[in-house]
Amino acid sequence: MRKASWWSYAMACSALLLIPLVGLIYVHLNQATGRAYSLVTDLDRHIPFIKGFIVPYLLWYGFLLVGFLYLAYKDRRVYFFAILEFVVGLLLCYGVYAIYQTTIPRPELTVTDWLLRMVEWVYRTDQPFNCFPSTHVLTSYLMMRAYLRSKSIRVGYKIAISSMSVLIIISTLFVKQHVLLDLVGAVLVAEGVIYAVERIRKGWGAKSIEVKVHTKQHNI
Repeated sequence: MRKASWWSYAMACSALLLIPLVGLIYVHLNQATGRAYSLVTDLDRHIPFIKGFIVPYLLWYGFLLVGFLYLAYKDRRVYFFAILEFVVGLLLCYGVYAIYQTTIPRPELTVTDWLLRMVEWVYRTDQPFNCFPSTHVLTSYLMMRAYLRSKSIRVGYKIAISSMSVLIIISTLFVKQHVLLDLVGAVLVAEGVIYAVERIRKGWGAKSIEVKVHTKQHNI
């Protein structure tokens, strides 16, 4: 990659700073603010706690970073639209948290190994509030959808990203950080955001074509 290309790539990657910047809002929302609702269903009660799923749950951080960095390298257009979808999706989730706070019961832990220490750390640093919709699920799902719609990324990478996304999504259930309705809500938000951004993109494209046609006719 030439020096100019590296500079362009670095500048594109700097847009990623928008995501942790927006994430600062969550710091203020991740606490009890009054009544919190439970969305636990009977089906959720039958889902076991499996400590091993804390590994893919925590791999979420590196997964998103690597996913974005590779996407910026292979398909800059999809990359920028994915960032827009992330920001809008997170803001919508935070808006729900501000007016409709949910909570989830967590299992009592007897720490006996490193996996349970990791679970304990997550429980200690992330309060059991603001679960619906799940941002873990939202962002993993949006990353998967971005890779699937890119025409510049090989099928093998798409399968790897999709598999990891699904693993992270189900991990939220097995480590008792979320319930099924949290997942459903996140996917609905993600699909709504994707649809809205796609409509905007097509609108911009149509206006661009209209301007070009008008310019050519004027020149004639």
